[in-house]
Amino acid sequence: MTRRRKKKFEEIRPDMTPMIDVTFLLLIFFIVTLKFKVLEGRLDAALPKDRGTSTSQAEEIEKLDIMLFVADPGELIDEFNDKGKPTGLQLYDGRRIRIEIGARKWYYEPFDPTRDTEDPLPDLARFLKDYDKEETPVSLDARKGIVYGDVVVVLDVIVRAKFEQVSFAGTFEQD
Repeated sequence: MTRRRKKKFEEIRPDMTPMIDVTFLLLIFFIVTLKFKVLEGRLDAALPKDRGTSTSQAEEIEKLDIMLFVADPGELIDEFNDKGKPTGLQLYDGRRIRIEIGARKWYYEPFDPTRDTEDPLPDLARFLKDYDKEETPVSLDARKGIVYGDVVVVLDVIVRAKFEQVSFAGTFEQD
């Protein structure tokens, strides 16, 4: 009978450094690629639907909604320099813009040579003078056919009147 030798087992200790490196790399990868879901305009609250618990009335804020409409589109023409060569710009000849604040209306012609260039809308500036510039929010709503230049003229009047809360509203008109 042969004698069997007892095998001596050695304890194997694996190197943990590469495993820790891979774990941290995976952790960094998942943190960097994580996308949070943004809940815009949605606040979950268990509030009563018909009325609140407070009996006091909220103070109504006076707001100016300025709407710009094309009253007369005019005719699109090419601009020429002093020598009769086209400059590459196109202008509207006879274009009229209607500016409305509630029931009040003003008309503005962008290329009126008789108009004072410093104060293109003096009646609108006088109307805005009576409002509280710090507390009254103003929104500009440019309707179909209004170009940037038309909005900038009205915005200049609002800025000169020193209103602090100015926003722009947009509509998606189909006609």
